[in-house]
Amino acid sequence: MKTIQHLLYILIVVIFASCSTKMTEPQSVSINQTVSIFPDYAGVTVPANIAPLNFYIEEKGIEYQANFVDASGNGFVVKSDNGVVDIPLKKWHKMLASNAGKSINVKIFVKDNSGKWVDYQLFTITVSSDNIDSHLAYRIINVGYILWNKLGLYQRDLTSFRQTAIMLNRNTDGNCMNCHNFNQQNPEQMMFHMRGKYAGTVIARGDEVKKVNTKTPVTMSAAAYPSWHPGGKHIAFSVNLISQWFHGVDKKNEVYDRASDIVVYDIENNEITTSPLVSTRHRESLPNWTPDGKYIYFCRTEEVSESIAWDEVAYDLCRIAYDVETKTWGSVETVLTAAQAGGSITFPKISPDGKWLMFTLADHGYFSIFNKSSDLYLLNLETNDFFPYPFNSGDVDSYHSWSGNSRWVAFSSKRLDGLCTRPYFSHVDEKGNFSKPFVMPQRDPLFYRSYKDNYNVPELVNGKVNINRASLLEAARDNALQANFDPNIDVDGLSGASRIEQSVLH
Repeated sequence: MKTIQHLLYILIVVIFASCSTKMTEPQSVSINQTVSIFPDYAGVTVPANIAPLNFYIEEKGIEYQANFVDASGNGFVVKSDNGVVDIPLKKWHKMLASNAGKSINVKIFVKDNSGKWVDYQLFTITVSSDNIDSHLAYRIINVGYILWNKLGLYQRDLTSFRQTAIMLNRNTDGNCMNCHNFNQQNPEQMMFHMRGKYAGTVIARGDEVKKVNTKTPVTMSAAAYPSWHPGGKHIAFSVNLISQWFHGVDKKNEVYDRASDIVVYDIENNEITTSPLVSTRHRESLPNWTPDGKYIYFCRTEEVSESIAWDEVAYDLCRIAYDVETKTWGSVETVLTAAQAGGSITFPKISPDGKWLMFTLADHGYFSIFNKSSDLYLLNLETNDFFPYPFNSGDVDSYHSWSGNSRWVAFSSKRLDGLCTRPYFSHVDEKGNFSKPFVMPQRDPLFYRSYKDNYNVPELVNGKVNINRASLLEAARDNALQANFDPNIDVDGLSGASRIEQSVLH
């Protein structure tokens, strides 16, 4: 009997010991030096629902230990023999959930060849009480944009490392796909463009999936650069005559609009409309609806002129009221000029709370992904004050999207290697204060050093895109439904690029 009691006692001790949060540290020598890790997650702010920030310890050693400890002294230990800190998913999420609004300390220990342990200055990871949308959608394409016959639209579960395909162009004979867009982060309302053999715009609303030819006899091109109206029945586009070329000297890619107008597509009535106010000889592009659906913000620059070189083109930020029910347009208002901003304003994106507008600023043009001068800026829509994102890099920082709660921004950056765009996240509070950005975590922390494809157009989505793949594929391969042009528009009264003689445009 005593033996059984003794065994039970030992079992209880073992159980409690296994649940203990007491942290162990090797006998070590402290050095006044910050540890070098990749990716750089030191001092970042993360949402409580993010996947583990696995990282690689760059310091030379034969053994490694990382202690993750909260303010109460609770935490866990990760040991490694190769410098890779592979954080257990369940322990990570448990720690983040219990420390929302607080910080976690990370202390690194490294054993050198002599068997001596050293510990580095600890760094912190702040856990925000603001969660991020659960998924990120993006396009993966070859870094040179040459092998675009192999690309796809993907989504990543940000709470884990699971990536799944939304649509792959290997299923549509290797055609180009681009400009995926969602209505208010809704995974059930999305669209993307098909180019080439199966050209058209695929629009999905729940179980309804269709492909539309948005090029009409009046408009100069098929639709591009979409923005959903929050009501889910309309999408604003620009129509563009685009030139693209490579410079032979520096192999730089340039994208240039010879002409562009703003149009609105009525999904249910299959109709394209515009106004002489946004179809002018000026180039109007990159529309973005306000969250209340009352205004379209867009970018505008002068018409094509021989006196203005391609690297001198600069866009202003404008807006115009539009009532989708009455199809009534307001007047064009200039919100911020290129001269005021000190560069070309592009890709305006308004936060869901309607308070902020983030835009890209470059020294010229609008295709910022190829322009090293491209930086992110924030505009306060209440005061019209604007300021640069404080963590802009010396390389491309470009395309961005907002989380549904307006507390996170996802953006593309080439800051890691100057070659490939990677998705980054940054927290922003009610006053417009940003946290240090962090790259989307990967299970293998060295992933970004070997993977040479671009992550393009990172769009935050508040759930997994579950649109039937078979329906998407069927619509993509099917003949496109021809969109109609609004019969109430005085075509002859349009002064826009859609009415300019082609000879002028070449």
